[in-house]
Amino acid sequence: MSKSALNQSFVDNHENVNEDFAGEQIVLSTQKIREIEQERAADEKLQAGKQIVKDINSAYSSAIKYEKAKINFFLEKIQEIQEGEVNLSSGANL
Repeated sequence: MSKSALNQSFVDNHENVNEDFAGEQIVLSTQKIREIEQERAADEKLQAGKQIVKDINSAYSSAIKYEKAKINFFLEKIQEIQEGEVNLSSGANL
């Protein structure tokens, strides 16, 4: 990530820092990231939301998979008909 994610006042206020201060800030930010990630993992609302998305997506995926199976079935039937493997007078071709 670049400086562009930071507001201009932050960049201006920290433009001339020394190496020790920069290193300390990296450690502090790394610790803060770890804390935020732990909070996110423990967030019950977020986990519930993820489960809702997973459940809804699963229903759509199942419906798509079913329609694709129908397409494949009919493509095979067309191929059988074109290759003369199906008796056109049988009830299977209705």
